[in-house]
Amino acid sequence: MQIGSDPVKNISIFTMFFKSLYSGMSIAKYRFIGIGKTLQYVFSLAILYFLPGFYRILISNKDSSILVPGFDLDTGSLMIILPIYILFMYIFNAGVIVCKITILAAIALLLAKLLNRTLPYRQGWRLTTFSITFSTLLFSLMTLFNLEIPGAFIIDLLASSIYILISISKIPKQKLKKLV
Repeated sequence: MQIGSDPVKNISIFTMFFKSLYSGMSIAKYRFIGIGKTLQYVFSLAILYFLPGFYRILISNKDSSILVPGFDLDTGSLMIILPIYILFMYIFNAGVIVCKITILAAIALLLAKLLNRTLPYRQGWRLTTFSITFSTLLFSLMTLFNLEIPGAFIIDLLASSIYILISISKIPKQKLKKLV
């Protein structure tokens, strides 16, 4: 390893994904990753969140009437509407995830203050991005297996908040400067 190289900078999306499932220390380190790689991770989470619903609705049902209710689509129409539907739903899911991260990042700032940790919003946003990995995977699997859990929104919020809290607790406390 070269002097001055950052091992977190060269980490793969897959490694970040798996370590974000179990390691608060890794999530705390990921707050220093660049915004480009973080956004790449957000869009990867959006794919993970989107695919099970897409599979369950279109592939397993083999019913195209879900795309345009009240119409039975022929193959030509389906070939036009399906890519538009996929793109729209992917963008919608990515937007929902970005909004979720943005709101939870504000909660992360409050938790950081409670734990006496220094956490600028930009680092809180990145930390939150990796902290929602478990809940995103959990709810993707629930969608895939068509499981309904009452209060899923609250469970999602609590699971994400717990990961955020654990990650923030792994951030070293800032040392107070002595006035001499």
